[in-house]
Amino acid sequence: MMRARFLASATALCGPLLALALATPAAAQQRPYLIWLDAAKIDVAKVMGLPPAQNSPEHRAEFEKVLAISSARTPEREKQAIADQYQTLNAFLKGMDHNYVDGTHRETRLLMREAQIELAILLKSVNRLTSRIRPFQMWNKVRVKPCPGGRPEGTSFPSAHAATAALYATLLSDAVPELADKFEERVKSYGESRLVCGFHYPSDLEAGDKIGRVVAKALLAEKTFRVRYDETKPEIRQAFGLK
Repeated sequence: MMRARFLASATALCGPLLALALATPAAAQQRPYLIWLDAAKIDVAKVMGLPPAQNSPEHRAEFEKVLAISSARTPEREKQAIADQYQTLNAFLKGMDHNYVDGTHRETRLLMREAQIELAILLKSVNRLTSRIRPFQMWNKVRVKPCPGGRPEGTSFPSAHAATAALYATLLSDAVPELADKFEERVKSYGESRLVCGFHYPSDLEAGDKIGRVVAKALLAEKTFRVRYDETKPEIRQAFGLK
């Protein structure tokens, strides 16, 4: 447990990959698994599938959908989409009605952060398999206008934001089933923000959602993680004002 907490703290300063290297002995860094999971047992590429081929009818239809959503955004929706660029538990929860107070439930935050690190490393391993151009980078008669501020780089597929949202919703719903519907609504709006800003296609969100849920369920099925999760469960419920 001490190793996991150290990893979570280091991640906030150095990033997940560096933190993993710092927290793990050199001899153990060759292991095929991450913090909790055996990565060899999760076929990420198979779970996600592949995006539509560039300039295929499916791809063009997706582009037109993103263009329509992005073009119709209001200033208020754009503001929310910009706020949704952060992949943190706090950012995810800010978009829904809840009683959670950020910064007051340490174990909950650390557990979710560790799960997110697990997901991020798995996604990193497959990002090089695709090189999908993001909607706002596509040249067309009418271009998708991205939201102001930072613009994501690298492949559009899959959406790490959608994966993170699905991960959070699945893990939180196990502890707080009373709010499961609200968590799922938030997954939808959080992912939609990526379309509003022209950063992703619908199939990017679908792929991210799939892998986020698979990782969450795999974590809950892993005995060591489950013990840690069950220890934290009362705090998770308390975090939302429940007993």
